[in-house]
Amino acid sequence: MGKIKDQAIKGSVYSYLGVLLGFAISGLILPRLFSTAENGLINLLIAWSSLFAQFATLGFGNATGRLFSWFRDEKSNHHGFIGLLFLVVLTGFGLAMIAFALFQPAIVRENMSKSSLFAPYIYFVIPLIFFNLLYLLLDVYFKMLFKTIIGTFLKEFLLRILILLTLLFYFLEWITFNEFIIAYVVANCIPAAILLVILMLQEGVRWRPDWKFIDPKLARLLVNMSFYGIIVGFSSVMVLYIDRIMIERMVGIEAVGIYSITFFFGTLVVIPSRSLRKIAGTMLAEAWKVNDLKTIAEIYSKSIVNQLILGVLIFVGLWANIGNVFNILPEEYASGKWVIFFVGLAGLIEMSSGVSEILVQTSPYYRFSALLNTLFLIFVVVFNYLFISFFGLTGAAIANVIAFVLSNTIRYLFIYYKYRFVPFKLNHVFILMTGVLTYALINLLPELQPYLLDIAVRSSLIILVYIPVVYWLKVSPELNQTIESVLGKLFGRLV
Repeated sequence: MGKIKDQAIKGSVYSYLGVLLGFAISGLILPRLFSTAENGLINLLIAWSSLFAQFATLGFGNATGRLFSWFRDEKSNHHGFIGLLFLVVLTGFGLAMIAFALFQPAIVRENMSKSSLFAPYIYFVIPLIFFNLLYLLLDVYFKMLFKTIIGTFLKEFLLRILILLTLLFYFLEWITFNEFIIAYVVANCIPAAILLVILMLQEGVRWRPDWKFIDPKLARLLVNMSFYGIIVGFSSVMVLYIDRIMIERMVGIEAVGIYSITFFFGTLVVIPSRSLRKIAGTMLAEAWKVNDLKTIAEIYSKSIVNQLILGVLIFVGLWANIGNVFNILPEEYASGKWVIFFVGLAGLIEMSSGVSEILVQTSPYYRFSALLNTLFLIFVVVFNYLFISFFGLTGAAIANVIAFVLSNTIRYLFIYYKYRFVPFKLNHVFILMTGVLTYALINLLPELQPYLLDIAVRSSLIILVYIPVVYWLKVSPELNQTIESVLGKLFGRLV
């Protein structure tokens, strides 16, 4: 757990710097600089390119995460695994282009009625597909080398710096909106390009796969893992973006802009899980290789309690400041208030699942993960269709909550049935009760002016109430150890 903790902390630093930049971009700048339709266009470009790029990986990211430990050998440069990866990149991109050519007329035709702004920019999806594909596979490759910080830095931090620069150029009227879209696309391509340069600068990179090492058994495993990876990966990305696509179809591109901006605030709840899941996935794969169930159970249990502590804190802080959020956003985004609540609640449910999803994906029962992801996607599509029809934007967020509850419940029961891992204890109830108590107390605080002062005071009081209670309850040894270490250094310096 020490390695997980160190890299998770470092990754979280970049993630939260990225969150601050993301807040500046999505919370402050985009809503005021562009119309809701233009914001909808930006999000649709990312949504469609992400879908095609995930398909283009051909599930090889899943195979890498599950089987790279078999190839791991620094002397042979991992038996030329990187060469195998690039064969997948080229093949997958070719197949994605065929799929794009087949679906592009339908995408444009469907968008002309309610979203005519999107059609002229449809071909910007192509470079985004390639570089997104490249990033997805190179990031998981570096992750398996225990270099999780690189991808996090590039995607969470550097990319947002580049986007801020493009927004500055547009604000100063140095570029038109069309030129901004070009610059935005280029910025999104740069993280993958940098990963490629880093790879090429490494000594002894073996670009030719060691075909002799890949015996028939390993080849079958690679194919099987990739096949199920296609289902798992594509369904996961569909779940992330299908709500925007369905809103655009059923309501319009302006609604996508409102939903996407308010959706961002709700996703703040899950930020702490990103770095932890990256490195924990690598450790779980190694543990499964030797069937170390004790380590697996420990990672599973600790990930749930620690993520729940952070998730509850952020959710309480977010909803306690909901009035301030809409002091920040323009008036036309007010219809997204309950989107923030339900997306945040869905994020809290996801945080409370710990690394359960990765645990199943890296286990001998990885096929079940493909089945569950498919079922999850069906839940999301069906509930989105039903609830968007009745509740509009808020309906899409409610659909996410219901789908998360159902799929996580099924996964919990499956893990318990197969391994008798019991992740939830009385401590978890204490954490939730502490969150409710903290919110109730902070809600008694009158609204302060200006709203920036209210944010600072309200958020500080939430931390000062919540963290000491959680520490006193001793629900997480890791959290208590971290607090004691920080206090020891602080008071040590003061003395």
